[in-house]
Order: sequence, then structure tokens, then C-alpha cells
Amino acid sequence: MPGSPRVAVVGSAVTDLTTFTDVFPRPGETLFGKGFDLGFGGKGANQAVAARLCGAQVMMVAKVGDDLFGQATINNFASFGIDTTHVHIVEGAPTGVAPIFVEPNGQNRIIVVKGANDRLTPADVDAAAPDLERVDAIILQFEIPLETIYHTIRFARAHAIRCIVNPAPAVPANLAELAGADYFIPNETEAELLTGVPVRSEAGAAACAAVLLGKGFRRVVITLGARGSLLADAAGHTLVPPF
Repeated sequence: MPGSPRVAVVGSAVTDLTTFTDVFPRPGETLFGKGFDLGFGGKGANQAVAARLCGAQVMMVAKVGDDLFGQATINNFASFGIDTTHVHIVEGAPTGVAPIFVEPNGQNRIIVVKGANDRLTPADVDAAAPDLERVDAIILQFEIPLETIYHTIRFARAHAIRCIVNPAPAVPANLAELAGADYFIPNETEAELLTGVPVRSEAGAAACAAVLLGKGFRRVVITLGARGSLLADAAGHTLVPPF
């Protein structure tokens, strides 16, 4: 699509293995499930597909395993028109997977095994640099090693490329290394873990955002579920209701 924004996602790809069951098994117990779904996911892959469905030209920088899910993941990206030049298969590593167990009331239990996602390194970002330098935005999330995230943020700043970071799933991180992002977008849990400030109201979200701005972040968006999102920068904050 000529004229459409060019986006790169540096991040994760995970295969979701979802089992539907009436009850969770007790230790040592074997039960029959009600249904099973296999799907493509991962926070990075979801970002890439979402950007593509919004009309962007998208390239993915990622690692998958040399198992049956690896090439299938690459093929799935390609089916959306996502550039897979920098999605590489790691010999001897599994593709990231997420076994998910769901009860009829929606209660679920999830175990994420990052697999090849943990093998995405700063060197992979440098190898993709000639293509990354031409994009309008780089998007990151937390299902890859933190050193790769920090390195990519520095790369984006050095090349004046807009950088968007969604710190999910929440893990302790060096805020000084993250502050170079143009947009930092945590949810309530992630924001609280990173700052220590509880986010249970608009006032709490504003206080949390103020802490992040004080650490050098330029624009913070704290997503608040059914309450919408709080947008904050040096000029103040705004609560945007959900659609």
C-alpha cells in the first residue's frame, strides 16, 4: 500500500494451545477435555497483525523454533502480508508456546514457554538495521529479552524513529533504559509493578504517570480496562473513555 505507514515489530511469536474443560484436573488426575483450539499468538505477533489490519506495511523481527510450529508461524505472518525477512528459525529450540486451559465460566490457567523468543538478541536487531532504518515506527513488548528491548529503543532514538513500548507481561525493568520510548503503554498491573504506585483510580493512574514522566518518559498511556485510558505528558493528563 503506497503511502501507508511502515511499522516494524521486534518481538515474540507464540503458538496458543487452548483446551476447554469442565474442571481443572487435580494432581495426578487425567480428564477428558471438551474441545481444543490451536492458534497463532504472542504479544509481538498480535501487534504485527493488528498494525497490518490497520493498513500499515509491517515487518517482523522475531525468532521461532525448528519444530512444526516454526514454519507454520512464518507462513501465518506471510498470509497477512507481513514481511518475514527477519523471522528466523533457531535450530534446536522450540517455538514459543502457551498451553491454555479454560473452564466453562471463562476461568483460565496459562503457562507461557518462551522458547526461541528468548534467543532474539541485540545482534538480530543490528542484522535487520538496514530495513529498520526505513520504518516510521518500531513497536516492542516484554516477551523477548530485556537487553534486546533496551538496545532497540536506543536504536530507534539514534535514528529518530518513533518507538512504542508495551511492557507486557509485567516484569521488573530498568526505567532509565525504557525512558527513550516515545510512547510507553502499560496497563494498571504493569504500571504499578514498574513504579510501585497503585493504580486503582484515575487519581492513582495520574500519580503513577507522573512518576514515569519524572523518570524521563515523554508520553505515557496507562490502559484502565473498562475505564478507558489515561494519556499523560508534560502538559498534563486526559482520561479517554473506552469505545
